[in-house]
Amino acid sequence: MKIEKINENKIKVTISIDDLVERNIDLDTLNYNTPAAQELFWDMMEQAEMQFGFDASDSQICVEAVPDSDEGFVIIITKLDEDGEFESIQKYIKNRFRRSDLRVRKKTSRVSSSLVIYFFNDFNDLCQLSQKLRHIYSGESTLYRLKGIYYLILTKNSWSVENLNSFEFILNEFGSKVNNISFYEGYLNEYGEKIIEYNAVETINDYF
Repeated sequence: MKIEKINENKIKVTISIDDLVERNIDLDTLNYNTPAAQELFWDMMEQAEMQFGFDASDSQICVEAVPDSDEGFVIIITKLDEDGEFESIQKYIKNRFRRSDLRVRKKTSRVSSSLVIYFFNDFNDLCQLSQKLRHIYSGESTLYRLKGIYYLILTKNSWSVENLNSFEFILNEFGSKVNNISFYEGYLNEYGEKIIEYNAVETINDYF
């Protein structure tokens, strides 16, 4: 999925065939009311807000979808003035998607995920955290950097965390939790700079 900013009020989203296959969406039978299409839309809006600050939550929008023979299809999303005759984003979603279903799916996904992601504005906070974790955490840890912010991905399995309560308390003391794990994991992998893979906590302790 590729997102381009045309201007302050308009973005272009290119959805490839691979994106559709990955989400089990059939282009020929694509329907706004399916959970897969619903999730695709919300991931698209979240990524647009993260990359370009394109927030349409309080705006009226116009959504235009155009098939693209080479790459899948293209969606143009335009934020309109208050006097526009199109539906607001809230009504648009309500009429075409079942947002409550998506919330349940995403909540279930987060709960069952074996990953946690925390971000840090200061590298020193990350160093202090690593010192605290060295005795209670033994799982994989990968460190990314994106736009001056450090992101630490940890595997939260029963075999990797000796004391789960202490583990989460210490993480919240030094960093800020990322809630949309599935989105950020892919986003960091695509756009972030991978600094340390698999053993970030141990490496930081050894060299810092």
